[in-house]
Amino acid sequence: MRPSSPVRQRSVGWRHRVTAAFTERLALKASAVLLAVVLWFVVAAREPTEEVVSVRFAPKLDSALVLRDPEPIIRALVIGRANEILKLSNAPLVIRRPIESDAPDTLVLSLRTSDVEVPEGVEVIVRDVQPRQLTLRFESTTSREIPVRPAVVVRAYTGGIAAADVEIRAEPPRVTVLGPRRTVARLRFVATVADSITADTLPHLVDLDTAGLGVAVRPPQVKLSFVRARRP
Repeated sequence: MRPSSPVRQRSVGWRHRVTAAFTERLALKASAVLLAVVLWFVVAAREPTEEVVSVRFAPKLDSALVLRDPEPIIRALVIGRANEILKLSNAPLVIRRPIESDAPDTLVLSLRTSDVEVPEGVEVIVRDVQPRQLTLRFESTTSREIPVRPAVVVRAYTGGIAAADVEIRAEPPRVTVLGPRRTVARLRFVATVADSITADTLPHLVDLDTAGLGVAVRPPQVKLSFVRARRP
């Protein structure tokens, strides 16, 4: 038998080493790989990273303001450890800008990173917020109570008392108006419909004159009573 050539011996030795690398001490090698993966995750979790996250828009609106459009989509670029950023899935960032009742029906609101509130216990830094401006449209309604002003003419009063000596009282004396806040703010009173009534001891149900006011009035009618006016 001829002895193996040096080239053939080297080829056999190389194959043996390759086979041994994949078959010998598998448990030890698997442990080393697992340890390396765990260390990588530990290091990665501690290293700061950047990520884009959602921001909840919860403005502090005056009671007279109602948003017409759905909640806008806002996103922020934050930097922090991966485990800290993960907390934002349960406790999201939020913007709570106050908006007063005198805001216009369409308001352009500028956003800054300082507007973004980071939940307590979450260690991240807000680097940017998008969009930088929001256009808010409001269904601005409000309500308030204003007095009733009788607009009737008293013809006479039973019992021989002159109409000039009769005092008219409305029940209720004030009514609630509901509508656009600027219209409601301009109203000082609501008058009854103009009418001529013969006064007596019974109350009269009279409609309120709401034509052209641009608001809803509750109740739409009042009772007018006639009493003798007190003279000094």
